[in-house]
Amino acid sequence: MKRTIASICLMALSLTAFSCAANSAKPASSTGAAPAAAPAAAKSGKGTIAKPGDKAPSVPKTGIPEGKKLPVPDNWETYYDAQKGYEFAVPEGTQTNQQTVDNVDIFVAMLPAPAKVQVMVVAFKNKNVNKADLLETAKRVLASLGEKDIKVGSQTEISDDYDVVEISSVDEKGVTTRAKLLLATDVTDNYLVFAGSPDADYKANETIIDEVWGSFSMYSGGSSGQS
Repeated sequence: MKRTIASICLMALSLTAFSCAANSAKPASSTGAAPAAAPAAAKSGKGTIAKPGDKAPSVPKTGIPEGKKLPVPDNWETYYDAQKGYEFAVPEGTQTNQQTVDNVDIFVAMLPAPAKVQVMVVAFKNKNVNKADLLETAKRVLASLGEKDIKVGSQTEISDDYDVVEISSVDEKGVTTRAKLLLATDVTDNYLVFAGSPDADYKANETIIDEVWGSFSMYSGGSSGQS
């Protein structure tokens, strides 16, 4: 599921159209406010990588509950985007890129060898969606990137804010990617966290995949709290 920024931009535009349609088609069903949106328009950039020993912003966070995630190694770095309101950890040496198109933010990370893991975080606002809607959106994201034969496996509710889903898809070269997909929703802010590997390498990389999605946190009080 290796993708260029150009293809990710197209995906973001597709997702923006979906988000706008969903907003107009559904009545408001969620409460609360959310952090201010990133400026509209297409731009490349980076969030902030906290240096080893440094800490991400000291703000209220809603993460994966203890006991339902794996601890990350001490030498991992924390990526955080204070504007979009999330953070997670990746190994030192991870290559990253980011694109924002009309307030849809896409962050892509390629973990360093020997891991064969790619991570993609999609962040967008829509106060009218729930986790079931997010799963459908995730399938749209994969389809917009040219993925075929998208299959959804087991879905586990971790909390009111998070579900984790096993998902697979096949690219244009016939390569199957298996991933864990974290669905995260917080009042009006929504996140899709894909962490996956080629099918042939999935079992060898499953632990690091679980460490990545398990390190994700939202900067707020969760779906039923204050954002």
